[in-house]
Amino acid sequence: MRPLLSWKAVAFLIGLIIFALLLWPHRPISTPTTSPSCQWEWSRYETALSQARKHKDSLFLVDPRSPIPQQEKNHFRGLKYFPPDSQWRLRGRYEALKNALAPMVGVAWLHLPTLDGCKGPSKLLVYGEKTGSLYVAFWDSTAHTGLTYEGGRYVPVEVVGESACVDFNRAYFPYCAYNPSYICLPYPPENRLCLPVLAGERW
Repeated sequence: MRPLLSWKAVAFLIGLIIFALLLWPHRPISTPTTSPSCQWEWSRYETALSQARKHKDSLFLVDPRSPIPQQEKNHFRGLKYFPPDSQWRLRGRYEALKNALAPMVGVAWLHLPTLDGCKGPSKLLVYGEKTGSLYVAFWDSTAHTGLTYEGGRYVPVEVVGESACVDFNRAYFPYCAYNPSYICLPYPPENRLCLPVLAGERW
């Protein structure tokens, strides 16, 4: 019986995975470590979120890790966002998955908003490092209408014990949205949302 893949094909796939991991930005520029959380009072939260967004704009201009191509920085006037919306600052439960394959590390159980004929999943798969930063890679219908990147967005996940905070106001584009030199980790099918997430970064 012939094997499904030859040793050359297996070697090629391993090489491709290693190449993608080397190009994938492990520490993307998003928001400072003092970023807003689900526990903050709303007015304080909005102020901190605005400051974090301005800080990110300045980093995109000067940081050597910036995905903005050098020839485009002269025309860069800052990223665009949806207005902050409290309904997209969600609290839920976090469950670590001990035997999950990298980069998947856990599950966030949330009560997502619903629309007629469109019910969001009760859980989202979480990517990241078991002892490092966590995030959800997701796709929503704003990508279909051209409001956001067609490949989906990322959103940080704050975990304290078994509690999770998923704040879609902090959703951001992966680096490959700005620069084709980057290879970005795709969202899992389980994190494909039929409803529009009108929060976070937009075109």
